[in-house]
Formats: sequence, structure tokens, C-alpha cells
Amino acid sequence: MNEPFLLLQPYLQSTDGDDACLLIADENLIDIPFSSLGSAVQVLSNRFDIAHQAQLAHCNCLFNDFDFSVFASARFKRVVYRVSKEKPVAHHIINHALRLLTDDGELILLGAKNEGIKTYASKAAVYFNSRAAVAKHGNNYLATTCKDTRSTSDAEKRLLALKTPYESLAPVIACNDLKLYSKPGLFGWNKIDRGSALLARHLSDFFAGFEKPPETLLDLGCGYGYLSLMAAQTQAENSLKIVASDNCAAAIIACRKNFDAFKIAGEVIADDCASGITKTFDALLCNPPFHQGFKTDSRLTQKFIQSAAQHLKHAGRALFVVNQFVPLEKLAQSTFSHRETIIESDGFKLVVLSNH
Repeated sequence: MNEPFLLLQPYLQSTDGDDACLLIADENLIDIPFSSLGSAVQVLSNRFDIAHQAQLAHCNCLFNDFDFSVFASARFKRVVYRVSKEKPVAHHIINHALRLLTDDGELILLGAKNEGIKTYASKAAVYFNSRAAVAKHGNNYLATTCKDTRSTSDAEKRLLALKTPYESLAPVIACNDLKLYSKPGLFGWNKIDRGSALLARHLSDFFAGFEKPPETLLDLGCGYGYLSLMAAQTQAENSLKIVASDNCAAAIIACRKNFDAFKIAGEVIADDCASGITKTFDALLCNPPFHQGFKTDSRLTQKFIQSAAQHLKHAGRALFVVNQFVPLEKLAQSTFSHRETIIESDGFKLVVLSNH
């Protein structure tokens, strides 16, 4: 079982509707036993796969980009949060917790020392105009901060700092002569990933390897849609239809904005590694993650390879970019008959996968 979840579980057993609890679940709480949650627990996740797991367990769960406007003020007696990898996400969530809590309600934070948990606990205490009780449990720290009558006085002056508003969607990514829209909450939200940039530079060669120009393409794990835009521009004369899919709610918001802004023919779909997409495609592009939260997880690469195999037509071809240490060619042996590493550069490699 997820070790941090064991520490949070005692705070998630309420059954009284007047003692409602909000569990904020990002990628660090994947595969937890949602069926064990109390009936008064509301789950909110920015991850499609986690929200789906919770819904299958008949939990009350919402999938969105941590949009707390859907909840009334003083809605919860407790907000439980295993801190996120990204600081803007953590600050955004702590900033909203105060409004969501009833008087005498409590914010429960959990994380490891190297994940900034002590700093988050201290900042939450300042924001709540209160104290944080911090207890060490092995490598993890559990922090409890309570809301009282002093907490809401001048609270806006004590908000945790964000360089840009979390909800902000703006053209911040410079790409050639273009600006791509992005937002906080999306991994690498304000830059172009070096691996994706390498893949984009070789798109012309990749498309030239088809017997005829591909008509359809799946951008698997699309982020804010950089590879979709580059593919659309590379194949501008061939009217390429693109489906982009991602597990992250923030990515879906940004990618849809870029599809609209650059008039990309296609659609953007929230899904768990395209598991709900039944169409097959001529081409597929992928820069798969290899971290699950704070931890490296090789199963993720295998999951994306399997999805690529399921979503390619018989004559289809996939172009992956991964870190050089990721054994993509070996992992794909049982799935793809042809695996060609076409370039290794700057710590990355491009691998073409096909079955013909």
C-alpha cells in the first residue's frame, strides 16, 4: 500500500456529513484503496487516472485543475493533502484551504523533508495565523494546522507567494515566432522540454519515412500541445488530423487553448494514457514521463509503449523521445518488431517503433 496514505488514512474515516473531509489527490496518491475512505470524504484530483480509480470505488470524486470554486466556503472540517512535486501547486492548494475549512477545521499536510514539507507547514501556519504541529514518521512528516477566529483576519496579506496566478493561462512559451499558451500546474509549464525540442527537429525525417503522408496522429501525453503544434506545421500541406491526450487537467486546459489559438485540426481528450480512445492512428508522438510523483517508475514507460501499440494502425509508426538511460528498445521488444534508434543527443534519444 502507498506508505504516505497509511499516515493519512486515520484522518479519512469520517462518516458524519457534518464532519466532511476533502482529500486532495495528485499523482503521489495513485493506486490507494479508495474503497477504504469514509463516506463523508470528498476526493478532488487533477489526474484523470486517479479520479477514475476513485469513481470505480464509488467515492465522491471530482476531476479538475484544482478548481476550488466548486466548493462553498466552510464546506469541510478537514483538508488532507500529500504535498505535490510542484511548488505552485502546493501554494495554490494551501491558499485555498483556509476558505474551505470550517472554524476549528484543520489542514493536514504530509511529505518528506526533501519535498519541502517543513517549509510548507511553516508557511501554512503563517497564513492561518496559527501554529503547525509537525510529527516525524520515518522519512515523512505530518503537519497539522488549525483554523481559528484569528485566521481570517487580514488573511489576504499572508497568502503564499505565486509568481503568476495559478489559474492564469497566458502565451508564455516562445516557439520560433510564436507564443504557446501554458499555465502553472503543468510540469515544465514555462519552457520547452529539451527532449521534445529534439523530437520536433526530426519530425520532417520521421514523416518522410511513411509510404504516404499520414492523415491522423496521436500526441500521447501531450502536455500543453507543443508536439501537436510542431507536427501540424510540419505537415501543413497534408491536413493532418491530430488527437492529443493527457492525464493532467492543467495540460488539457492549456492544450485546448493552443489548438484553438493555432487552429489545429483535431481534438484534445483527457484520458489515462489514451485508454479510452478507441481510434487507431497513422502516426504517434510521445515524450513519456518516467516519474510518478517524486519517484522514478519504469512501469510508466512500458504503459506508454503498450498504448502506442494499441493505437497504431498496422502500417503505423511511433516516434518516442526518452532519456538515454531509459531502455526503451528493450522494453518494446515484445510489442514492436522494429525498433530503430535514429539519434542520441544531449542526454536524449529518438526511437522509431513499428510492426512493418
